[in-house]
Amino acid sequence: MRVGVGNDAGTVIYTTKHLCLSRISGIAEFQQPVVTIARYGLPINDDLPFLHGSSPSVDRVFIGDADPPDILVFSWLREHLPIVWHGVNDEFLIRHGNRGDEGIRIRMSDAERETIPNLLCFCPDFRELLGEYCSSLLDGGFKIEVEGAIIDRSVEAHT
Repeated sequence: MRVGVGNDAGTVIYTTKHLCLSRISGIAEFQQPVVTIARYGLPINDDLPFLHGSSPSVDRVFIGDADPPDILVFSWLREHLPIVWHGVNDEFLIRHGNRGDEGIRIRMSDAERETIPNLLCFCPDFRELLGEYCSSLLDGGFKIEVEGAIIDRSVEAHT
């Protein structure tokens, strides 16, 4: 799914979590107008011209989970165009007030855990992208999805 007109984009966001974008802190700070491509996985062929855009001044950002599938999608995108990780990482968790909240971590599937050693090959800097805390969760067999990272515990406390 694509939202917005690519020719006018100041920022193109590639996300695996489109429904979460409105609750992610910092989106308004991106170069406007912001357009999005929302896919669960790799882009389709029609997305590539949209992602590349006509202007080198377009910012391209990725927003996704701190898990092997999204790290691999980001890595593939980065091989084909300049794109920056703005997905779940230590800074993202701090910005949303959820760093250290064990209630938002999810145990990875066997397939995700088996993929961890391959991350070094395909995305050698994944630990720098995620930060120390999120990297340690991956090492321990856990991941954090965007939905958990943006949860607002203050709302829960008042209901």
